[in-house]
Amino acid sequence: MTDLEPALALASCETALRELMTSSYMQEYGAGWLNRVATSDRLAAWEARENEEMRARGPKGVLAVPNTGLSYANFYELVAIAEKHWEPLAPAFGKRASTLPLLKRLDNLRNAVAHNRPLLQFERDLLAGIAGQIRNQVTIYMSTHDEVGDIYPRIESIMDSFGRRVESSQVTGEIAGSVSTYDVVVHPGDAVTFECQGVDPRDRDISWRLVRWSRGPGETVSRSGQPATLRWEFSEEDVTETFTLGIFMSCYESKYHRFGSFDHRAHFAYRVRPPRRND
Repeated sequence: MTDLEPALALASCETALRELMTSSYMQEYGAGWLNRVATSDRLAAWEARENEEMRARGPKGVLAVPNTGLSYANFYELVAIAEKHWEPLAPAFGKRASTLPLLKRLDNLRNAVAHNRPLLQFERDLLAGIAGQIRNQVTIYMSTHDEVGDIYPRIESIMDSFGRRVESSQVTGEIAGSVSTYDVVVHPGDAVTFECQGVDPRDRDISWRLVRWSRGPGETVSRSGQPATLRWEFSEEDVTETFTLGIFMSCYESKYHRFGSFDHRAHFAYRVRPPRRND
């Protein structure tokens, strides 16, 4: 991760930390874990952030924003929660005295990046190193929950250009998730893009394919833990009230895959109506 830009390294690390906390606290505290780790005031603040984001972005073409919860927790809030509820995270991070100072140092560096203050080279290296360690610890730990998680990559998240998303903290089957509601209506000539992120336990490159039946725009390759962008332009061949796009992820140039020809997949549904009339 040392070649990542600071903002991308931070985003990757935050994604991993949220993933670990969600999984570990759910396992430790059950379905009500969020109320266990956050005060009512903090939960209300996160909900307010979600509502404000929807009010600001909804009229500009965003159909959905992330659900309330840790998606709207600032990094310093995540660190504070981790400090207070460390034991469920210990299997991944080890002793609090070893890893918590790294998270706090990362938070200090994050403030500089967020305010566009330039980092010195040693600070960039330090940020990338800490973010890389945190990300790797999470990846290794999450892989232990899957019998072959140390072999194959998994999808972390995919979001389409309407804001709908799937997230997968653990692999429980070949499907990472699906958006199966046909609440987006498009027409031939319209396009949708997907921001995809996956991680490989051996840090290998990841291949992404966007397909409908046997038709697709080809292969996109990304580094493990780095985002990839896919794009589909709807055509008259796609016109149907039940249109589904499949996104297939696999380890690039690997001879073996979890499910034969791929390692993980997701689906997004749309309604594709006939071309718009010009009169």
